Amino acid sequence: MKVENPGSAARQEAATDEQLMAELVSGEQEALQALHRRLAPLVFHIACRSLDAAAAEEITQDVFLRVWQKAASFDPARGSFRSWILQIAHHRVINELRERGRRPRVDGASATSLLEVSAHDAGAEEQLWTEYRKSVIRRAVSALPREQGQALRLAFFQDLTHEQVASFLEVPLGTVKGRIRLAMEKLMTPLAGLVALLLAGIGVSTYSWHQHRSARLQDERALAMLTGSRMEALRLVPPGARGGIEQGPHANYRAERGGTTVVFTLSNVPPAPGGGTYRLWRRGAGTWQLLGAPVPDRQGRGRLLFEAPDQVWPEALELTLEPRGPAGPAPAGAPVLAWPPAP
Repeated sequence: MKVENPGSAARQEAATDEQLMAELVSGEQEALQALHRRLAPLVFHIACRSLDAAAAEEITQDVFLRVWQKAASFDPARGSFRSWILQIAHHRVINELRERGRRPRVDGASATSLLEVSAHDAGAEEQLWTEYRKSVIRRAVSALPREQGQALRLAFFQDLTHEQVASFLEVPLGTVKGRIRLAMEKLMTPLAGLVALLLAGIGVSTYSWHQHRSARLQDERALAMLTGSRMEALRLVPPGARGGIEQGPHANYRAERGGTTVVFTLSNVPPAPGGGTYRLWRRGAGTWQLLGAPVPDRQGRGRLLFEAPDQVWPEALELTLEPRGPAGPAPAGAPVLAWPPAP
C-alpha cells in the first residue's frame, strides 16, 4: 500500500526529472522510485560501456545513493537532471577504472556526450538492464527447491497465469499459489542485490571501515526498500487534518511489513521551540516505543534513517513535542503529527 494519493503514479510518470527531484527534496520519497525506474537502465548502460555487468550494477547503486543523499544540492538552473546524474555516473566509472589500474576510456567524456550516446542507442539501455536483471533472477531461482523454482519459472519466464501453471503441472491452483508465494519470500534476500550491493573494503582503519560500512549498508537497505514494490508509506498529519494533506506540516513513515529498515521524513515542520524536542513514537503490540528524535532544518525538512529493533508493524505513530531530557516509556506530550489521522 502506497501513500493514499490516487493518480500519484500517473502524475509522477508525467512529471519531468526536475519536478521529481523537487518532490524528493521536499520529502516525497516516492519520487525516488519514479527516477529509479526511469533512469537506472540508462546509468547501467553507460557503466556497461567500460565495466562488467556486476560492476555496472554496483555503480548504478552508488549513483542513486548519491542522488538520494545529495538531492538538495541539485540546481536545475545549472543544467538538466540527466546531465547531473550522468556526470555522477561518469565520475564513479572513472574512479572504478582507476582503482582497477585501467586507463579510463571515457576520461574525456562529458554529460552531453553521454546523453548523445544514450540517444544513439535508443532502447538499448532498457534491454540491457532487463536482460541483466533476468540473469540475476535466473541464478537466484536455480537455488530454490525444485517444485518452487519450477512454478516460479513458468510464471515469470513463460508469462503463464497461476491457472495455466496449475494445469501444466497438474496440481491444484492453491498448491501453485503456495509454491510461488514461498519462492518469492525466499528470493527477497538474494534479489535485494539488484539494488543493494555490499560495499567493498576501503583502505582506512578497521574501526572507521566498520563505521563507514555500517552506515553505507543501512543507506543501501533503505534505498532498496524505497525503490522496491513492497514499501508502504504511512502519512502523519496534524490532529484534525485530512489524511491526504499535501501542504503544511506532515511526515511520512516508510517501511516494509516484516522488515526493520525505516525511513522517516519531515516536511514543513517548524523547529522545536527552545527547551523542547520532537520525538517519534510507535505503538505496537499495545506498548509505545521511542524510535528517535528528528530535527527539522530551516526549510522544515528532516530525515531519520534507522533499523527498528523488531519487525512490529505500527498500530499508531506519533510525533510529539516534549521537554528535553530523558524520555519516559510513553509519549509525554500531545501529538504534533499522528497516524492514523484523527477523525
